Amino acid sequence: MIKKLVLLILFLLTIASVTGYLYLDKMIIAGERQIVDGQRQLEKGQAAIEEGEAELEAGKQELSEGKDDYAQAEDNLFLLLADKLLQGGKGFQEGREKIAEGTRQVAEGERELSVGEKQINEGKLELSRGREQLRLAKVARLACAIGGGVFALLTIVFGFFYWKHTKTKTR
Repeated sequence: MIKKLVLLILFLLTIASVTGYLYLDKMIIAGERQIVDGQRQLEKGQAAIEEGEAELEAGKQELSEGKDDYAQAEDNLFLLLADKLLQGGKGFQEGREKIAEGTRQVAEGERELSVGEKQINEGKLELSRGREQLRLAKVARLACAIGGGVFALLTIVFGFFYWKHTKTKTR
């Protein structure tokens, strides 16, 4: 009876190891696809960040030039007088509004860039965690494969001896 129980347990351990191997293999394949997709998204995000940085720098440069032009115009008494007489001061008012709008847009761009960089960093961290989990799953899959092989071999060996033992008993 004990021999039958040992044989049954070895057989069940073999089945469990093979099932674990197959399950982990399926999960690893899905995980590798997710890693590739995540890497692709990370690269797209990094390109978008670089593009955003370039746009932000161009915006800062344009704002700086606009502020310089406005300051020079404000220092010119002839332009101040002409604006007040011909446009009622609307030209300089529009200039101040454009500078304020440009400052707001630059600040918004800096905020968006900061958020994007934070998301990129979080994505890198998540990708790193995923790679580590994938590595651990591959180790576990290997352990299941080795365990399945060992338990299958033991099942065959014990089964052979059990069969031989029962065959000699019946003679």
